[in-house]
Amino acid sequence: MQEIKISNGYVQLWASYLRSQQIEPIEAEFLQHLRPQLIHLIDQPFDTQVPLELLNQIVQDTQDYLKSPQLIFDMVQVIRPEHFGLLGYMASKSSNLSEIIDYIMRFQRLVIDGSEFVPLQLRQSEQGIELYWAYLDDKYNVLNELTMAAMLQLARSILLEQQLQLKTVYFAHAPSVAPQHFYKFFATEVLFSQPYYGFSLDLTGLYLQSEQADPILLKLLLQQAEQAIAVKPMLDDIVFQARNLIAEHLRTTQRAIKIEQLAQQLHMSIRTLQRNLEQEDTSFKKLLEQERIKRCEQLLEQNYSFVEIAELLDYSDQSALARAYKAATGMTLLARKKQMKQP
Repeated sequence: MQEIKISNGYVQLWASYLRSQQIEPIEAEFLQHLRPQLIHLIDQPFDTQVPLELLNQIVQDTQDYLKSPQLIFDMVQVIRPEHFGLLGYMASKSSNLSEIIDYIMRFQRLVIDGSEFVPLQLRQSEQGIELYWAYLDDKYNVLNELTMAAMLQLARSILLEQQLQLKTVYFAHAPSVAPQHFYKFFATEVLFSQPYYGFSLDLTGLYLQSEQADPILLKLLLQQAEQAIAVKPMLDDIVFQARNLIAEHLRTTQRAIKIEQLAQQLHMSIRTLQRNLEQEDTSFKKLLEQERIKRCEQLLEQNYSFVEIAELLDYSDQSALARAYKAATGMTLLARKKQMKQP
């Protein structure tokens, strides 16, 4: 499977930070083993794609050389809109935070893409909103930390002196360095080893007005972004994408995702989604049931009761869960529970 590819903006951000420290990346002795790759990337356009392994390597090597465990949080202090390309410029010219979030949801593939890419999702309650995305693998830890820090720092720079109403920050992995570095930078509650990555924001912060708003320029940028996203190829593995979104929705909401929600998160029509799944010899209903059964297995191992599992997986009752499990596995829930207890 094709790995995630990231935009060159991440490398440009890293290079900008090194130059602010009077270090020229191409000439630095500690980076000579990466010089052939870097020399072709640093001054390339934002939309040039960069391998994930290279980002991980340059961050680790720089962290070791500078003896700076908080490197990621130092790097983002020099962030500018251009480090996020068109999306960054659009954010800087938006009227408020709500508008910025809308553009991030629509055009995030301009920054991070690839067959393992899982879209940022949004949910809202009376208390606030959450922007979140799924954990996939530890190899994405640096990318996730850098993306979260960069998003927040860019938002702070756009909103200037207005206070961003950030409530909680969620990391799916354990802290890579001393937790106090995270607490100091985010200046709010930070939770680790969570089911997903994300931000929780107070609703009152959504309409903070940006002094940099420029509706005329924003309209032109929006047209360019729509053109750029339109020519992007369909994600290689639609089944992989759908499975991840279905599973994440089950874990975080205890509700079965609706097909219209899934289609929206994959940025396609319901009919296009159905057609793509049919081409892979599957369907939305099949994927949903498969992910429910996988989640059921996990909950059984955690000693949840059948009634609790039925509720967590959005079945109407325990009997509906039992029928679905038997149809999928050929085994009753009780038999499977007993089997798990055997040494």
